[in-house]
Amino acid sequence: MKTFKTIFTVLFCMALASGLNAQDVKTDIKGNIAPYTIGVPYDRTVNLIFPYSIKSVDRGNSGVMVQKANGVENVLQLKAADQQFVSTNLTVITGEGALYSFELRYDNNQHKVNFKVAEMALPVHQEVLFSPGTESEAAIQDYARRIAVKQKSMAGLAHSRFDMALVINGIYIMGDVLYFQMNIANNSMVSYDTDQFRMYIRDKRKTKRTASQETEITPIYMDGNISRIAGKSANTIVVAIDKFTIPDNKFLMVELMEKNGGRNLKIKLKNKQLIKAKGL
Repeated sequence: MKTFKTIFTVLFCMALASGLNAQDVKTDIKGNIAPYTIGVPYDRTVNLIFPYSIKSVDRGNSGVMVQKANGVENVLQLKAADQQFVSTNLTVITGEGALYSFELRYDNNQHKVNFKVAEMALPVHQEVLFSPGTESEAAIQDYARRIAVKQKSMAGLAHSRFDMALVINGIYIMGDVLYFQMNIANNSMVSYDTDQFRMYIRDKRKTKRTASQETEITPIYMDGNISRIAGKSANTIVVAIDKFTIPDNKFLMVELMEKNGGRNLKIKLKNKQLIKAKGL
């Protein structure tokens, strides 16, 4: 009889535990992104350094002052607006399509004020979907690095002067982004320091009385070293630009200017060359 009672008690406890576990599973919120807690002081500024540019910031209340650092795209600065502010949350979306969640609490004894977010234990695998036609920075960087090692796919787009050469080896497109693969070769012993790199659309004809209209093309990403080309070396760069076409009677100018020197290089592209961009 005692044995029977013992077995019954064990089975009852196992069933009860199983029921409690099942209840826990049902009440658990799957996919929850737990926030990372950061103490924010009143008399010091906390700097969050993200691996990509900051696209969106939202704070729960005004107890914390939040701003991007001046002239910088990937540093967020936090400071308590009120002493003993009510704990709140902070949501940050960055250029690689990641959502970061923080719990902000008042802590005037917080002495760690510089946080490299990429090295923090943050759950950032949840990717954000950008608006149609918008590539994330991470994707653009990945495409650019893949293009940098591709073989030359076009010819005839080059300019050389005083043992310096600028060559466009290929034009590619992915989504709404154009990628220009270029090679800069220095065949002299004198290093080349770049003063300016420009891409712009201008009129084919220019009269003496009318200034040529120039439309600046601003790259959204550049891969490779363009600032200095050592003697007897060559650098490959990839320039990513929002897609565009060239109007009639205009051309695209790619211009590389030397700092304190005269080895300036220019390449003209017509629309018929641009629209031959290869898909990735």
